[in-house]
Amino acid sequence: MKIVGVFLAAGNSSRMKSQKLALPVGSMTLGSLALETALKSSLEEVYVITKVYDHAEWIPSRMKENARCKIIKCTTSHEGQSESLRCGITQARENGARGVIVLLADQPFVTLQMISGLIDRFKQNPALDFVATTVDQSIMPPVLFSSSMYSDLMKLRGDKGARAILRGSFLQKGVLIPCADRRLVFDVDTKKDYETFNELKSIVMRLE
Repeated sequence: MKIVGVFLAAGNSSRMKSQKLALPVGSMTLGSLALETALKSSLEEVYVITKVYDHAEWIPSRMKENARCKIIKCTTSHEGQSESLRCGITQARENGARGVIVLLADQPFVTLQMISGLIDRFKQNPALDFVATTVDQSIMPPVLFSSSMYSDLMKLRGDKGARAILRGSFLQKGVLIPCADRRLVFDVDTKKDYETFNELKSIVMRLE
């Protein structure tokens, strides 16, 4: 059963006012932390969705050289997050993926256990449409979507993310996995968030 990652890295970083994925974290960058986790997981491929003009200098060479890491430039990323997602779903369809896990490049604390938990639950019941992470009953990335959801995901437009379709009757077709520590889904959008990240990283990484 082929399950791939759709790693969304084409945001504008408008609130940071600089390319946040390139912010330094020791010898790495902010964006490379979650990517490293994805590449260490059992995902068969990881599609890194970037802007056309992003030369992906924030991705270390060893990750670019990983055969499972596929950098996809999304020509319509300026039209909203849904375009990046659609680029990833298109690639997943073409490559015959049975499911995708949507990951955000600015969520540095997502763990291998979180990714494997989604995959394991889906493999136990392939009839599920999705398996989602939740914090305080709110759905958060990472989220696994079955190929049965590709058509619905391709209908999204503008800044609507994948969570936009996980409501109403759709919720009866999947499984929600609570995340015990909300710090694991922390995302970095502002300079203040980056400061908070630097305060948290030594604590959270010891918990993994």
